[in-house]
Amino acid sequence: MAANIAVSVGEPNRTLRSIIDGRPHMSRICTSGTLAILALAVLIFAWPDLSVAYRGTPASYPLVTVLFTCAIVAMVVAWPRADSTAPAAPMPRMSAAAIASACIGAAAIAIALYRWTRLMAWLPYGADMLIVIREATRRFLNGHSPYTIYRSYDTTWEMAMPYGPVLWGPFVVPQLLRLDFRTVTIAGELFVPMWCAVAASVNASRRRVADAVAWLALLAALALALDVQRFTLIGHTPAYWPLILLFALMTSRSRPVAAACLLGVLIAARTTMVAVVPVFLMGVWRTDRRRLPAVLIASAGAAAIMLGPFVAWDSRGIWDSMVLSYPRVMAAAVWPVLARPGQETIGLTEWLLEHHRESLVVPLQAIAMLGVYAAAWAALARRQRALPWMALALFAFSMTTLYPVHYLYYDVLLLLASAAIADALDAASLGAELAAWGLSLAIVAALVPIAARVVAPPFPHVSPGALAVDRPLRSGFATTEHDGLREFAWVVGKEARIVLPRSSAAGADIVITARSPFERHQPPQQMTAILNGTLLTEAAIPPGWQEIRIAAPSSAWWIGFNELRLLFSATVSPRDVGSGDDPRPLALAVSRVDVVERR
Repeated sequence: MAANIAVSVGEPNRTLRSIIDGRPHMSRICTSGTLAILALAVLIFAWPDLSVAYRGTPASYPLVTVLFTCAIVAMVVAWPRADSTAPAAPMPRMSAAAIASACIGAAAIAIALYRWTRLMAWLPYGADMLIVIREATRRFLNGHSPYTIYRSYDTTWEMAMPYGPVLWGPFVVPQLLRLDFRTVTIAGELFVPMWCAVAASVNASRRRVADAVAWLALLAALALALDVQRFTLIGHTPAYWPLILLFALMTSRSRPVAAACLLGVLIAARTTMVAVVPVFLMGVWRTDRRRLPAVLIASAGAAAIMLGPFVAWDSRGIWDSMVLSYPRVMAAAVWPVLARPGQETIGLTEWLLEHHRESLVVPLQAIAMLGVYAAAWAALARRQRALPWMALALFAFSMTTLYPVHYLYYDVLLLLASAAIADALDAASLGAELAAWGLSLAIVAALVPIAARVVAPPFPHVSPGALAVDRPLRSGFATTEHDGLREFAWVVGKEARIVLPRSSAAGADIVITARSPFERHQPPQQMTAILNGTLLTEAAIPPGWQEIRIAAPSSAWWIGFNELRLLFSATVSPRDVGSGDDPRPLALAVSRVDVVERR
């Protein structure tokens, strides 16, 4: 990471050097004012969560929607023209500002990496998106079409796979390596902020201090917005976020065929990206209309190559999952919830639903999109750049979409940030830019498992005394007690859950130091242990304190979050059986849980 961030102040990597050490007159850069507006837009977007965290009261979503829209529109309109260039800048050189910029950028990325990895290790998946991808990739590796209906041990509803293979395809790697799927999420979240740190260091080395500060502010805003939303717990779209930067680079460098291929790949990941196609084609028409046929073939061909095999494999399944599932889910689950007072989101759709104007959702979306496309056509005629207007088209789609969820706006913000990065770094050869992009992707992909080793040991142990820190005894447990020899907590009821974060997926034994509440003359307690949905054992627990050793194979473990679920056949209340005054239904007293090497 330091090699990427400090690239302009030390001896840079050769693949990045051709991008960063370009000639001064080639520099095309967004002004610090544009970057400041972008950072402000990110903070406005995050304000609903920030307001709850720091003020204890929710923000006004209509006000946030208006301010967010004004910031995005102002930034797109004020974006530098296609024929504008920055004043000649000095060649990059080592300076105190460049060193400080690199250190601040590295620190911000390290803090974000640590925070997000801790969330991954200690908290379960926050919604069904990653769960359905986990089940679909498992099914795909077993030789079956991933486009079907799923039910899982950690959901209570049916799920369809609504995404293209470019979105869920990267998650095949963690499925094979037994990595928590949010390792892909975190790597994608870090990618654009890391390039913001590179841009900050480059500008500082060229003595553009104001621009360097603006880039660091944008980096901090992106890390903060992703953090306060706790998007890491549900994030699936970061799998294709690195492609957004590559698309911006190819578009900014006037490589329309390569950009068209990437756009087709993005559409195969997420159909919302179709919203940017008209503006992209307008840009090609304005700059080099002779290439328009090749661009159309490239984008359609890339999407067909990605989706074609799955259409041939199971056309009915992919149609039902990717096309029909969204209207079905909206009608049955999403719209009725959003129509209730207090269930607010950014955008126009939720407001219409709450005021029972469902019939206006589709017409208003059509009007908004046509308005943006008309404005983009006029702007491109004035030689404004296409990328910001593509982001505005995606923003208008997100504001009026049938499925109003907050994470749609991340694609908008990252497309704008990627456009600014492409303007800030000097053009280089296609090979050099692809190599730099691939190198940075490899670095962020390697950082997440390293961070997982920092936040979680390979053989963890948990105890009731750690309840106040990370709550490893997650549910079903009473408060900590002490009998003079040890601390312990009673399982109250017939179910308990224990979190066992690990940085290894090797087979191991789980040793539970526990005591049954039943006496010798009573039938023994029966316990069922389930790890991440895999049945480990069903065992009888005799009276008295003892170590219960449970074998857990590698197929049951994940590197990251692991949940041990304990089910009990019976409970006993000491007051009911005359052995004390405790009225609670007790199942087991747990003093310690250790993950140890296999015998």
